[in-house]
Amino acid sequence: MTRVRLPDRRPSFTTVLVYENNPYSVTLGFDADRIAEVFTHGAKVGSGMDRLLDDVCVALSLLLQHGAEPGPLAASMGRLGDGKSPASIVGALADLIAREAQP
Repeated sequence: MTRVRLPDRRPSFTTVLVYENNPYSVTLGFDADRIAEVFTHGAKVGSGMDRLLDDVCVALSLLLQHGAEPGPLAASMGRLGDGKSPASIVGALADLIAREAQP
């Protein structure tokens, strides 16, 4: 599917995601009735985690803009031994996107 360019102004929603006792501020941007972008902050500015989160958010946003469905995207992420808990911050972000995308 071709990427859909987002409007210059669009609604967004900001929440806090706690992963491994670390709080992250997550902003989800919407296009019409779907989540189309994600931004995450909370790691020390300039740290390896900060740079990783920037790249992860770009990748997740592009996947969503190319038509990836949030539920299957989250389901494809690695899980810990309990089969439910996300194995990484990437999985935790995908889970948040999937939860917020549900009607």
